[in-house]
Amino acid sequence: MPPLPAPASFAKRYPIPVVVAGHLVLLAALGSVLYCFGIIRYLPTNENIARWDVYWYNLIREQGYSYSATSMSSTAFFPLFPYLWRLTGLNAFHMGLLNFSLFIAAFTWLAQQLRLPGRWALLLLSTPPLLFMVIPYTEALFFVFATLALLGLHRGRLSWWMLGLLGCGLTRSASTMFTPAVLFTTLLWAAQPGQVRRALQWGGAGLLAITSSVGTVAFIQWYQVGEPFAFVATHKFWGQKLQWPQFPFASPSGINMLWLDALALWVGCAAIATCLWLAGRWLQQRQRPLPALPPVVTFALGYCVSIALFILLYQGGSVWNFSRYLLATPFFVVLVWYLGTLPAWPWPRYLYLLLATLGLWQVFGAYTLEFDNFGRGQALWYFALLTGYLFAYLTLRQLRWQREVIMVLYVFNLVIQLHLLECFLQDYVVQ
Repeated sequence: MPPLPAPASFAKRYPIPVVVAGHLVLLAALGSVLYCFGIIRYLPTNENIARWDVYWYNLIREQGYSYSATSMSSTAFFPLFPYLWRLTGLNAFHMGLLNFSLFIAAFTWLAQQLRLPGRWALLLLSTPPLLFMVIPYTEALFFVFATLALLGLHRGRLSWWMLGLLGCGLTRSASTMFTPAVLFTTLLWAAQPGQVRRALQWGGAGLLAITSSVGTVAFIQWYQVGEPFAFVATHKFWGQKLQWPQFPFASPSGINMLWLDALALWVGCAAIATCLWLAGRWLQQRQRPLPALPPVVTFALGYCVSIALFILLYQGGSVWNFSRYLLATPFFVVLVWYLGTLPAWPWPRYLYLLLATLGLWQVFGAYTLEFDNFGRGQALWYFALLTGYLFAYLTLRQLRWQREVIMVLYVFNLVIQLHLLECFLQDYVVQ
């Protein structure tokens, strides 16, 4: 019988599983301490975790789809998660635990395949919107299939790519986000020397998977309610229709979530700027070569652009759910990983970013008396703290005290994550 590997050698060979296991221990310990001291007063139960959209998923699980042309209906939600829930036979609390297990497994696989540094993996695991991974929502299942698609691109596995896109499209309305991202990725990939045939093959396969998912959902809903595209028609009752943004931007969740949604808006705007720059370089490729950006990064950028444009054009100035749709996804993990592989930026670049960031906050009325009933000084302090938090991430790979900064951010994020979960359990508007 071969000897078991020593703990030190196992940790060296599989650093990410060790980091994830340590995170789970720290999360449980911190949650227990905060609960014992009364700082957190609610723990998940089968009753209090079944809030908000859990009602709709449970309705599909128990009764199938229903449709109304005059009010909200369950056809706004996609079938894979509620059908999986029905198959397991679990209650809401245990389904939340299964969701969290699926997320942990997918994140571990993604971080291990990307060779993400352990400290960065730990920090990303503490991202506050990941609280939705513990709730019977589609976030965890979407994370699993999106990870499969991204790693298919990263590892050159076409079957992973197609299965991942198909699963995402059956889990939530991802086709509108993925289609432009696939087209943009194919365009830039084909511009690289000798990659035209490969890019077209992957792009075509991706579009086929997306079309298949849309067709499957349409067929299921047509079979059950007699309307094949009910999932499009019913979204207007959630206020999601093409409209001009209204300023200042706001969120029904208030300042608890606004700073996270503002960070997601920053990432989305940065992705838009990057894609516009890449499109400009694509137009000038005869004069100078196009940067050889990995397709997995291009696809992640395209997804972030699609999410940003959807929020800006369809929610009328509300940034509700922005952080949930962007920061709680493997696309954000891929972008953070790629940022960490880039050479250090010159410090003047941060000055330009700072000026652009301070300008961006104005869309929230940051320097006026219209910001959430804050005084001007209070609003300035709120956005100053938000800017400092953002730039701690941006400058992290260049900081001398990287380890200490990561631990401060990690503990802070965990406290916020647990706080937001408690807010959800109390039926406050977090999503």
